[in-house]
Amino acid sequence: MPYVIEMYFDAETDFRIRTIWEKFASIGVSFMHDSGGRPHVSLAVCEVVDIPAACQLLDRFAGATSHFSIAFSSLGMFPGAESVLFLAPKVTSELLALHARFFSEFASVSRDCWVRYSPSHWVPHCTFAMRLESHQISRALDICHAAGLPLVGSVCEIGLVETLPIKQLYAAPFAEALIGSRQIDAAIS
Repeated sequence: MPYVIEMYFDAETDFRIRTIWEKFASIGVSFMHDSGGRPHVSLAVCEVVDIPAACQLLDRFAGATSHFSIAFSSLGMFPGAESVLFLAPKVTSELLALHARFFSEFASVSRDCWVRYSPSHWVPHCTFAMRLESHQISRALDICHAAGLPLVGSVCEIGLVETLPIKQLYAAPFAEALIGSRQIDAAIS
């Protein structure tokens, strides 16, 4: 079961993305809506993680990282038999540096990290729809167009998630978002 490190958004941005997930569910593309996950940008995915050490790393990293603005200004697609449609943030040198800094530290508490999340391959994105079939693409694009871009918000939290099924294990707010960190109640997942 893979583990994922995700960055989360302010309440308004989270709500806007969840609203779009609901619209996708209405056309039969419900994976994100039904997943139990939160809207996010993934920083790393690995097969094995030392959970206590990863939680300590998240606390340290979050404490040294201020919450920051993010501007989603375009759509992208990972093509394939079951395409993935995503919201793409404007890529900045600061975002790339944050990812590289995190990824290098995360390597000490994880194994078998997915190469497509390494700094030389990472494509930052917030998934709108997974398992998108070709006949749904036009309707999905209409939903995205109606939602309006750009979507500007803040990234204010980082978390550790276990997948299949999705279960949030831990989250820590970035500096200036909240003080301290919080353990996620297992009953939420």
